[in-house]
Amino acid sequence: MKMVKSLLLGSAAGMVAVVGAQAADLPVKAAPVQYVKICTLYGDGFYYIPGSDTCIRFTGYIRADCSATIWERGARQSG
Repeated sequence: MKMVKSLLLGSAAGMVAVVGAQAADLPVKAAPVQYVKICTLYGDGFYYIPGSDTCIRFTGYIRADCSATIWERGARQSG
């Protein structure tokens, strides 16, 4: 019984030490870094190319197409 008690107390003391050490290692919030500079010469959506004074705009669109085939009583119907 004495061995179980000392094992439990030792485990509890070890856990307290570990939790206390982790609390001291909280990350410090770093200052934000602006990787891409916004180019205001030509309006919205233009950005400076890193390492140069050239502005560029990336645009585009997405197109989707869907179709389904319904089988009803052995007859094929498109829909």
